[in-house]
Amino acid sequence: MGERMFGNDFFDQWLHQKSQEILNKVEKEKISTEDMLILSLKAQTNHFDHMDQEFRGEFQNISKNFENIDNQFKSIDRQFESVEKRFESRFEKFEEKFDKKFDRMSSIMMWQGGILATLISGIYFKLFLIK
Repeated sequence: MGERMFGNDFFDQWLHQKSQEILNKVEKEKISTEDMLILSLKAQTNHFDHMDQEFRGEFQNISKNFENIDNQFKSIDRQFESVEKRFESRFEKFEEKFDKKFDRMSSIMMWQGGILATLISGIYFKLFLIK
């Protein structure tokens, strides 16, 4: 009989019973236009049922394919997170080394600046103030 069409058991049962009656009398007598319409309707409901089953199977396949793609993206995302963590740790190490070197250089430059200022002021005093 196939699946329920339109969710109506009464209609499906009536259509199945009527189509069986008509098919039984096809060999014995000529069938009417109304009988042909009922057989056509039964054929269409069977076709719709088969298409529904086929489409549901295809949709399940598509859903599985999307799940596989989603899993692949999650895997790639985890790989990128791993790479990002490695770069972050390397950058932090580089930043620490840079900060230490910069602090050391700035303290050296301050000493050099102080010495240079003292030297210039000494030369200034010697040349211009002491006569």
